[in-house]
Amino acid sequence: MAAGAVVSGLYAVMGLMGHGAHLLPPVVFVVLVLVGRPLAVLGGRTLLTGDGIVARRPPLRRVVPGSRVGLVKLRRGLLLEWPVLCLRDGGLVELAAPARFWFRADPEFDRDLDALRAHVRTHASVVTWPHRGVLRPATGPLLTALALALVLIDPPWASDAWPLRRHARHLPDACQMFDPQARALLPGATVDRMLSRVDDGPHVARHACQWNSTRLAADGTTLVVIGRLSVVIELEHGVGPISDAGEAHRDFVRETRIDAGEYETRIPRLGDEAELIDVRPGSNLTWVAVAVHRANIEEKIDLMYRDRSREREAARAAENLARLGLSEIHFNRT
Repeated sequence: MAAGAVVSGLYAVMGLMGHGAHLLPPVVFVVLVLVGRPLAVLGGRTLLTGDGIVARRPPLRRVVPGSRVGLVKLRRGLLLEWPVLCLRDGGLVELAAPARFWFRADPEFDRDLDALRAHVRTHASVVTWPHRGVLRPATGPLLTALALALVLIDPPWASDAWPLRRHARHLPDACQMFDPQARALLPGATVDRMLSRVDDGPHVARHACQWNSTRLAADGTTLVVIGRLSVVIELEHGVGPISDAGEAHRDFVRETRIDAGEYETRIPRLGDEAELIDVRPGSNLTWVAVAVHRANIEEKIDLMYRDRSREREAARAAENLARLGLSEIHFNRT
């Protein structure tokens, strides 16, 4: 029961924090199965009175006259076994007590069972019933399995609010972190200071840097951009009911919305989720973007060449830059 209380408690807290009231019905079901049912068993009593047998299984109470009982059998569940009163009219009454682990001898159980048999004035032998009436004995294990399945579908330890998940607290400077790789990909590239900034706000930290590679046009005076690399990294601190990782996921969803004609491909084993986007396919440009979300970090890499034949090279380079960015960020347990 203690394990059920811990699991269902964590499931309830983390689930309601992450999903709100929408998760209330499965939370109630999990709590009733993993906590309510064991409490009902522990609170159950069987009393032998002059009027018959009082079977108490909270919140129910039933009095069964001894003359109505024809046989006492044992029903075996996943871990426990307990007596069942087989009534002369064909009905069954399950007793919450006595009960024992079926794989372990229990002298007190045997003594109480003998007292119960004597009280109903029957000389029939007590037999185990592990292979008959499959539906009712299987109800408990099935309910427990369903409750555990609900927990495992959205486990507490996978929640954004889980206190042991790793989160980032600080961002490195994007220009310093990517400058060697940017100059290798774009010979002669320089940092565009107008579009590069560090903003460490109270709710969102945003570090952005852009490199441009240019050449002179035929007129000798106009600069033509022949390559561009843009890096944006955001760290969410979380505001209100949405966790920091939940905000980062929202940013990721916004960044991966594609326009007509564009297409995206999932990148495996990169962060919590990552997408490669081919921007403006069919044009004379190679322009790829990689968006990555991990914990409370959302990272976006845009790489553009004025040469359509470099698409595969650009996609590979953008993915490598995204991996480099995540590797330079320290994720610590909260």
